[in-house]
Amino acid sequence: MRGTGYLFVATGSILWATNGIASRLVLDAGSVSPSDLAAFRTYSSAALLGAGVMAVLPGLSRSSLLRLAAFGVFGVSLPQWLFYESISRIDVPIALVIVYTAPVLVTAFERVVRHQRLPATAYAAIVVAIGGVVAAVLANAHGFAALSGVGLLLAAATMVAYSCQILLAAIQPAELRPLQRIGGAMVFSSILWLILDPVWSLPFGALNDQIGLGPRIATMAPTGVLIAFIIVFGTVVPYALLVAGAARIGAGAASVTGMAEPIVASVLAWIVLGQELTVVQIIGIGVALGGVTTAETLRARSRSAQRAAA
Repeated sequence: MRGTGYLFVATGSILWATNGIASRLVLDAGSVSPSDLAAFRTYSSAALLGAGVMAVLPGLSRSSLLRLAAFGVFGVSLPQWLFYESISRIDVPIALVIVYTAPVLVTAFERVVRHQRLPATAYAAIVVAIGGVVAAVLANAHGFAALSGVGLLLAAATMVAYSCQILLAAIQPAELRPLQRIGGAMVFSSILWLILDPVWSLPFGALNDQIGLGPRIATMAPTGVLIAFIIVFGTVVPYALLVAGAARIGAGAASVTGMAEPIVASVLAWIVLGQELTVVQIIGIGVALGGVTTAETLRARSRSAQRAAA
């Protein structure tokens, strides 16, 4: 059962990595904006995942609905929108390694606000992770000045939003099954997008436009096919795999296993998009992910130990 759980989470992480590459291809074509792509993804995911939760939403308490709505707005809509804005300006691997330092903020929050104590090695791992991120960003092949400052700030904002997603996911209504929580969050996220980017304003006419699949692949595909891939294999299927896998191996192990996404995305970005990394950047990404993984593992163990003591 645990082996199957790790397989589910690893497969979901790989699919999320392909989502970043497909999204960059769509954004580079220019006919679909980052907000449009986020709205397409949210509306369609809500239609596919929200059906299983609509019948039970009226029975939830006001507190449960507010927590679910916050998860949808700050845990789903905001991170993916900011991420799309970021990768439209900087390379996917750099954006992801910044985003995946979110557990560092979560650890700081739990230490300051919840007074959770961690071993000194956890804080050392955080320092190492931050150093790895700095190396990955500064060692750009074209020089640091060639990077988009706005893109880096958007990646940092995505990291903050992703931290909120982690914290909000932990306080969702217990009466809902995990996949129902995600479906409910997508429903509330769609309500927000009806205000920001209504369905009728989306560029449906661009769905038939042909997009090149990167400088190394001499093939074209319709924009609609890539967006459908992002929705099904970059959102719905990975979420389902994560939920099924986390139920078998636990949230902490699932979070650590999910660190495969930036690594896979870096390889795919090089193969498909031609986004090359310097040796120092590769080492920096490895160091950053290793530090975050260590800190997250120690945090999960510390929480489990405190719960057992209680």
